[in-house]
Amino acid sequence: MKTSSSSTVTATITTTDSTAITAMIIMATSQLQQQQQQQQQPYNEQQLYDPYPDLTQISAIRFIFIFFYALIMISAALGNLLIIYIVISNRKMRTIVNYYIVNLACCDILISVFVLPTKMLELLAPAEWLALNNTWCTVMSFLQSVMVFASLLTLVATCFERYFAIVHPLKSRMQQGKRRTYRILLAVWLLSSFASLPNLLHGSMAVINVLKSEYGTIARLTCMPTFDDEFRMVYFTILFICLYLIPLALIAFTCFCIARALLRTSILHRQGSLLRQEVNRRKVGKMILVVVVSFTIAWTPYFLISVITQYQKENYFDKHDYYFTMLSINLFGFLHSSINPVIYLTMSARFQKGFMRLLRLVVCCQKPKENVGHTSIPDPGTSSRYSPNGNINNMPKIILT
Repeated sequence: MKTSSSSTVTATITTTDSTAITAMIIMATSQLQQQQQQQQQPYNEQQLYDPYPDLTQISAIRFIFIFFYALIMISAALGNLLIIYIVISNRKMRTIVNYYIVNLACCDILISVFVLPTKMLELLAPAEWLALNNTWCTVMSFLQSVMVFASLLTLVATCFERYFAIVHPLKSRMQQGKRRTYRILLAVWLLSSFASLPNLLHGSMAVINVLKSEYGTIARLTCMPTFDDEFRMVYFTILFICLYLIPLALIAFTCFCIARALLRTSILHRQGSLLRQEVNRRKVGKMILVVVVSFTIAWTPYFLISVITQYQKENYFDKHDYYFTMLSINLFGFLHSSINPVIYLTMSARFQKGFMRLLRLVVCCQKPKENVGHTSIPDPGTSSRYSPNGNINNMPKIILT
């Protein structure tokens, strides 16, 4: 009897323990599934002040932004493609400074083709479209940072190249070369990618915001970084100092030296090829100065707002006009991508000739004439092995084949 009773008690305890363990397993499994569902959920909702006034709630203002964003996107893509074609299609245009210009044009094309449309979807498209997700937001935040930093560092490298070419021309001829230019451009992209890496590692989150005010109601799917507050403040402060203030200080120093050299140096005593080289060097220097000034004006609001909002005790974006402000400062920055080709075509005779050659090719359907295989005729009054006396009539007949 005792043996039977003890075995019964043991069986009861065993059954009770197995039931409790099974219940615990079921509860843990359900909690794990809920956590996975929350992690896999591509969209989150964020509560803002109600009412939340934003000028983009007005339809007319949204249409104005859409028009200008589309105009900049098309003009920047076509204009910078034109600049790249002009440089690549003409060997005489493949100079060191033009390599930097091509690199800057590549940055502008990537901005206009990838970053700018994403910003339009993020800040202007209705949230019901579900056009963005966490992965795409992360990639685009990383790409935008890389492009902006690469553009700024390319301008720094370009200014130093012009500084040595104008202020120290002999040192420039000895040290500057295509291989060195390639290494500098590679360093520009590596440094820009490294500085933007936290955007890729921490990621961004697609957040749905519904804004209501007397202006109307809008719902937007916005990309928000997932940095914690302390890291965000340190990160944006370092970027502002190391990748904005210091590069701008270097640009200001080189531009000041270039401008002083252009104003002080006289070219009246130079003749022939030296005169042409000096005139061309001055024109390129002035063109780079204009590009630098336009970049500084275009992107300064973006950098300033990015760092100022980190130190505000009460962020005004939490109360009003987040979308209008972000659309405005991004539009101002993207405008630089479409202005650059205009600066090149306006201030450089070589780019103007390349554009006219392409225009004739498109309009008249004619192939551009190649200089290879043709013999050039010297100008009258210049000595040559065909015309010792400088008389073009003494030259033998040349048959062009």
